[in-house]
Amino acid sequence: MKFTTLIPTRWNDGTPAKPSLLMQIIASIWRPFGGMTEEGLVTGHWIADDGTEFTDRCIRISVECARDRLEEAKRRVRRAGRRLRQRAMYFDVDGYDGVQLLLIG
Repeated sequence: MKFTTLIPTRWNDGTPAKPSLLMQIIASIWRPFGGMTEEGLVTGHWIADDGTEFTDRCIRISVECARDRLEEAKRRVRRAGRRLRQRAMYFDVDGYDGVQLLLIG
C-alpha cells in the first residue's frame, strides 16, 4: 500500500522548523519501510473542531509498505506530529478509506 502525509515546515507560531529536524522526522517515517518519494511543498488548510483555522506549508511524502503495517505507519505519523507539536496530521492511504486526520494526543 502507499500512504501519504504532510510534514509542516513551520511551528504553530509561524517560525520555521529547522531543516535538519524536518529531515530527521521524515527519515523516522520512511526508513523502517525502505523508501519514500518526496513530492515537494504544498499548502494545506484545516479548521479544527474549536474553529481555529490553520494554514501550513508542508512537505508531501509518500511511502510504500505492506498493508499489514498500516497501524505502524499511523503510529510513526502521529509520533512525527507530536515532535512538531501538531493537533492532527494528514494521512491518506491510496485506494483505502480516504483522507484521515490523525489526532495527536
